[in-house]
Amino acid sequence: MGDKVAVIGGGNVAIDASRTALRLGAKEVTIVYRRTRTEMPASDEEVEEALREGVRILYLAVPIRAMSVDGKLKVEFIQMELGKVDESGRRRPIPIAGSEFTGKYALMIKAIGEQPHLPDRYMLSAGRGGRLEVDADTLVTSREGVYAGGDVVTGPASVIEAIAAGRQAAISIDKYLGGRGDIDEVLAPPEEEVTPFNIDEVEGEKYRPPMNMLPPDERIKSFAQVELGFDEEKAIEEAKRCLRCDLEEH
Repeated sequence: MGDKVAVIGGGNVAIDASRTALRLGAKEVTIVYRRTRTEMPASDEEVEEALREGVRILYLAVPIRAMSVDGKLKVEFIQMELGKVDESGRRRPIPIAGSEFTGKYALMIKAIGEQPHLPDRYMLSAGRGGRLEVDADTLVTSREGVYAGGDVVTGPASVIEAIAAGRQAAISIDKYLGGRGDIDEVLAPPEEEVTPFNIDEVEGEKYRPPMNMLPPDERIKSFAQVELGFDEEKAIEEAKRCLRCDLEEH
């Protein structure tokens, strides 16, 4: 692993890689991200825990060259500034001329996202980033009878979005095979009607009690569980707490 490690990226995988590097013996770990904390796609709680463990974050920088010098990895970076909003909904990072600087590391880890691998024999049309091109309504690809959804179409997204795409594709496939597109199933009996609480009868607003956490200096020594859970008293308190999901205001 070496003493100094650089992790390139700003998502949850970059956070995982940085925290893992510490646990594997790295003395100094730096995440290099091309935008600012505001645009960072990683979960806030993951970023905060990484910072508590000692991970550093270098914002508005991108590696442009890497070379081996005296057994170390010498990386040249360039500073960035944020321009106009791009198709991702975030401001586009733009290199600042003449702002190059260097750093030396034992290891550099690339964690900058996913890219599909599509064998040529599939004969499917792909667009930007190698993502499959599909019809927005049917999810049919450029090849008749082949449907696609999930990350290979949208890029990194949530599990529930992939499941929704799977259902959408299943409806289209059923119609393609002569069906009506009815894929609904009854997997559990319907729930009985629930009477909402009256907000006036609910105890004052409460918040989730803080989670018991393994101290940062202990965490980085091993892969022991970080979130230790609630003790009995806090668990009961949390179970009784109103989550406001069925309240009715009068």
